[in-house]
Amino acid sequence: MNTRLASSLTRYFTARWHRGPKVHIAPTARDLPVPAPDDARGLYWGGAVHLVAEQPLDSMAQTLAHEAIGHHGLRQLMGSEWKHFMRHISEGVRAGEPGLQQICQHIRRTYTDDAGNYQLTARQESDEISGYLAEQLLCFSTGSIKPDRPLSQALQAVKGRVLREGLCLDRNVSRSELEGALLLADLNMQGWPWLPVRHRIRRFWRSCGNMLGMSKPNPYKPPMSMQESQRLLDGARQQELNEGRWKIGLLKWVFWAVALGLMTIGVFNGYFVSILIGVAVIALVCILDQ
Repeated sequence: MNTRLASSLTRYFTARWHRGPKVHIAPTARDLPVPAPDDARGLYWGGAVHLVAEQPLDSMAQTLAHEAIGHHGLRQLMGSEWKHFMRHISEGVRAGEPGLQQICQHIRRTYTDDAGNYQLTARQESDEISGYLAEQLLCFSTGSIKPDRPLSQALQAVKGRVLREGLCLDRNVSRSELEGALLLADLNMQGWPWLPVRHRIRRFWRSCGNMLGMSKPNPYKPPMSMQESQRLLDGARQQELNEGRWKIGLLKWVFWAVALGLMTIGVFNGYFVSILIGVAVIALVCILDQ
């Protein structure tokens, strides 16, 4: 995928975020801000997301969810409690929580080098578990986090945070609670609950539609089909086309205002040249608008 198409696809997914991170596109892994393996797909660095354009569509969408929601979104949601939340994820893994154990096994296989050395600390491992789970919960059609039971998972996340931060209880994080936290992190990046009323109503109905059509996420799900990939591309291209039309329309109105201003000055002050320039500008706008 080229850089221009990757940027369009990124804008398509990030358009719903009002408090999202900055996203930068790197042509290849060698262009990332820090040294990375040649097969790196992206990273979260300095509060911004860096994506590698040289990857498939579904991989780029998942990488964006991994870095933006799993890393940036949880930090933004948890604030100073993020480190404690990562520790409780690690304790949940050590306690044998089945949902987290499955993800942890994948993370440990991925980050073990050829010499058999594991490269992550406990906190980094919890951070990568969060990012990988965000990938698995991503809904490609909406670009949002889509757990199996959104209301139940969100309530578990709120309950766990109240027990740990409010009552100072030592409580491990389960997969269900982490799914809820990722859902809340995504909603927080979208601007909830401080969006204007019209945005809240629109997003509420959209979320209702998502809940009605939910299916249990499958960690072994195949990549996007050709139809899904084409739909994402069409959406990204349409958004780019709409942005171009909006800019052209704004520029047209600016020219109209300038032309009318020149003609008004010419009429009231007797400047014939000013009137001619105004008429010429209007004629040019009309010709270009054909």
